[in-house]
Amino acid sequence: MAMYALGLSVLQQVISYEKTSVKQVAYADDLSGAGKITDLKKWWGLVNDNGPIIGYTPNAAKSVLIVKPEHYDSAVDSFSGSGVIITKDGQRHLGAVIETEEFKKEYIGEKVKEWIHEVEVLSDMARTEPHAAYSAYTHGLQHRWRFAMRTIPGISPLLAPLEVSIRNTFLPALLRYHTIGDGERALLELPPRLGGMGITSPEKLATVENLNSLKLTRSLTEKIIAQDAHGEIAQSAVTEQGRIISRDRQQHQRNCLEDLINILPATTVRKILTAQETGASNWLTSLPIRAKGFSLNKQEFVDAIALRYGWPMEGLPSTCVCGSPNDVNHTMTCKKGGFVCIRHDEVRDLTASMLREVCHDVSTEPTLLPLDGEHLRYRTANTTNEARVDVSTRGFWTRGQKAFVDIRIFDPMAACHHELSLEAAHRKNEQEKIRAYGERIQHVDQGSFTPLVFTTSGGMGSKAQCFYSRLADLMAEKKHQPRSHVVAWMRCRLSFSLLRSALLCLRGTRHSTPIPADLGGLDCEATVVESGIRVDRVEEQFAKITIPEVRVSFEERTSVIKCYWKRKNVKEEQRQFRRHFDKDPPSLCMPED
Repeated sequence: MAMYALGLSVLQQVISYEKTSVKQVAYADDLSGAGKITDLKKWWGLVNDNGPIIGYTPNAAKSVLIVKPEHYDSAVDSFSGSGVIITKDGQRHLGAVIETEEFKKEYIGEKVKEWIHEVEVLSDMARTEPHAAYSAYTHGLQHRWRFAMRTIPGISPLLAPLEVSIRNTFLPALLRYHTIGDGERALLELPPRLGGMGITSPEKLATVENLNSLKLTRSLTEKIIAQDAHGEIAQSAVTEQGRIISRDRQQHQRNCLEDLINILPATTVRKILTAQETGASNWLTSLPIRAKGFSLNKQEFVDAIALRYGWPMEGLPSTCVCGSPNDVNHTMTCKKGGFVCIRHDEVRDLTASMLREVCHDVSTEPTLLPLDGEHLRYRTANTTNEARVDVSTRGFWTRGQKAFVDIRIFDPMAACHHELSLEAAHRKNEQEKIRAYGERIQHVDQGSFTPLVFTTSGGMGSKAQCFYSRLADLMAEKKHQPRSHVVAWMRCRLSFSLLRSALLCLRGTRHSTPIPADLGGLDCEATVVESGIRVDRVEEQFAKITIPEVRVSFEERTSVIKCYWKRKNVKEEQRQFRRHFDKDPPSLCMPED
């Protein structure tokens, strides 16, 4: 591009504003000029005469002269025989339009129809692959109309049908069970870091995007209008303007969130606050790459969104197997089925595997040194000789010193945490762990102790953030990779682990304790005779066979076993029986192990 611009600068000198009185700008091979018709005629002639010399050949069939209606006849006379298209309505230019109001409405109307069709296609995909459809919308489709919003002013009303399609077609297909109200639609427009989903409204964004574009390109626009080809644009000023725009956008989003908090139910507000925690939204912003373990099926994605906002779910039994009334909050803490332990062990094993990459002597559930008369300050301290923590390693914080960590995952919606802020709930759980193990590990085991406290939604406490930040430093240093990439992967991996564990607690099958059958006094013969159970003749034939001590191949042994135990098709059993036993009955010698 730079070499092409240098080559085209020769032509720019010939057709400059000082020589033609035409204000012009070139973008790659697109050359545009603005001025009086007579000046444009002269300018067009110079382009045709001097352009081919340097390899720039203008194409009249693709060149358009846009004039005001009162100058249309004059333009036709001046450019007669040139092949240039002359119009008084408007024309598409570099993705935008130079237009009258009627042409703008027609152009945007066609674009909106095309975009609505794409939204409908994506909605069909969302019914079977909602996670992929959501990523396709947020990472791709919603940027299709960003350029038009930035370059064409006053199109916000024209984008209203597109917003209707998103709200009435795409969102119901994506979220499946939930009807979207005005407050919830405004919530979904917010970015994930503020508790939303980043599904923006084109109708609301159009005016703001156009004004931001004008601010960001003002210095370039002024140079084009002044035809100042000397010097460079102050990039520092452009960068600063970009920061101002970003800061204003974030402030507007925070203001919208504050307005929503005043009208949404308290339960939903609590859910939004938990979704804003560090690491709680990484599963939502990553691409659903199945090979990396970052994809959710349609049931998991719909349930994950419902968990995120506290929306009602379908298919949950009204009563839990443990006998308590069943709801979402109960499933997150019910110990029936062992899902709470599985959730804990998933984070423990993941943390241990990451520690093994950078540390030595990593073990899970290590036993602490027994107490021999040592006195501990806190009554809640764990003083049993079999006391264990989740993970231990050596050389994590200090060279040669042993570091112990213990993990706790709590539900912020539980009754014991409902009156506390999230920060206070994290501190409470961290302090409980420190009182239980901190003093004992420090004085008896002479190591360091770090409590790793998480919420069921994926947020982590301050000490856990420090721990994983240190772990990211060690991994980045060892693997020679950017620390930001390691941190992003680590948070995303932990986020998916906690999310899948929460979904397991939600949808996992909890069985009551089975009643074992009493087989002590079973009389098979009497039961068969009294119940009139038919004894297959094939079974009788098998019982009479004497098998010699001959070793058979694995395929023959497998076929014989299948023939003996299969009960569905008697004829198939008889055919296999004859094939294997008619001539030389083989032996069923099994491996010693």
